[in-house]
Amino acid sequence: MKKILIFAFLTACCSSLLAQTENANNLIRDVDGRLNMGTYTTSSFDSRYEGLKGSPFFISEWISGEMAFVDGRVFKEVPLKYNAYSKELVMKRPGGDSIIVFPYQVNSFIINDPVTKANFEFKRYPSAHTAKYDMRDLYFLTLYQGKTSLVKLISKTLKKADYKDPYSNNVRYDTFEDANEYFLLKADGSLTKIKKNKKSVLGALSDKEEALKALMEQEKLDIKTERDLVVAVAKYNAI
Repeated sequence: MKKILIFAFLTACCSSLLAQTENANNLIRDVDGRLNMGTYTTSSFDSRYEGLKGSPFFISEWISGEMAFVDGRVFKEVPLKYNAYSKELVMKRPGGDSIIVFPYQVNSFIINDPVTKANFEFKRYPSAHTAKYDMRDLYFLTLYQGKTSLVKLISKTLKKADYKDPYSNNVRYDTFEDANEYFLLKADGSLTKIKKNKKSVLGALSDKEEALKALMEQEKLDIKTERDLVVAVAKYNAI
């Protein structure tokens, strides 16, 4: 009789221990994000995602350029990249590794595109600002320089994949997209955002609006291209 009681007690303990272990395993599965179906467990994996398209860089390849530092030093023939998404200048060192160059160290840099033969000059303006934001740590691509200058903020955004919801656009990849902006830069560092259309340009240069409008009509400037913007700002400065 004593042996039977001991056997029953051990059996009950083992059953309790197995139940606790099973509950713990189920809890772990739930925390891991797997689908708990009682004593059966299955993993949920969505294979529709297709990865990332595009590049965060202004030009994806390492390109020879030069940097002008605030202390007067100039480094030439340095492999450079400009990250338009994070707004950071990246330099490759002789050892092969790359580093981010902090904005407060650099006044300007030039990227020499071997394909188009164009020289892209980026500058940092210590007093640059809009009505709302301090923009002194940003690099602007110089399109035209004068009493009123035309600069371009090279920028990219990351658009996330959109395919999981029932009414989604079925875009299965993340992508970097251009989000460039144009600004008029005054001598005091003030920046005014403009778009590629007549209304925007004339509104931003309203102190000479009538004269500039007449010149635009004379030159047949529709302000649909970057070149039109450059010509319009040059004409404004000449009035």
